[in-house]
Amino acid sequence: MGVGWAVFRNYRGHAKEILGNVTDYPRFFLMPPSAMVEADEEGRNIVTLLDPSDHIDHEVEMVFRIGEGLTPVQMCVGIDTTNRTRQTLAKKKGWPWLEGKGFRGSGVLGTWTDWDERPVEIGLSVNGETKQLESTELMVHTVESLMSHLLQWYDLESGDLIWTGTPKGVGPMKPGDIIEAWMKNMDSETTSVLSAVCK
Repeated sequence: MGVGWAVFRNYRGHAKEILGNVTDYPRFFLMPPSAMVEADEEGRNIVTLLDPSDHIDHEVEMVFRIGEGLTPVQMCVGIDTTNRTRQTLAKKKGWPWLEGKGFRGSGVLGTWTDWDERPVEIGLSVNGETKQLESTELMVHTVESLMSHLLQWYDLESGDLIWTGTPKGVGPMKPGDIIEAWMKNMDSETTSVLSAVCK
């Protein structure tokens, strides 16, 4: 698996709920390959909390994988888990965010499908209650914008994953929670699923 390039504050609703601003161009943080966990063919996976005493949020996202031509070839639903306790401390101290955003198991992936450039709906529920539901049409920076900026500044490689940001509704998870996430296309067909237990 390649590196994860994750854009932040790419939905106005989420930026508002964390008291942040959207940015004039896409800004990214890195997720090491060891942070990302593939689902099985049925979409089953695990959300690793590492330290359940910390505040750890779910963030549903559309994720795409780039191929040999450095263009999108596959896509899936994913959960970018954020250790808000450690991220907040890092912000306050001026430290890097890696403990809060790139820890082991923090990038939880669903089932893959072929790339489709049309908007999709992404959603997430915790113990059967829907917490996040939004269309990628509302992304501040489009896929084209994300790729243009990445290609201008960085050397991407085939297999790298691009995490496109989360909509409003993020919230904490605890051990034993059942997290379901999904992605639907323009025809309301479910194209990617993810079912995970928090441990």
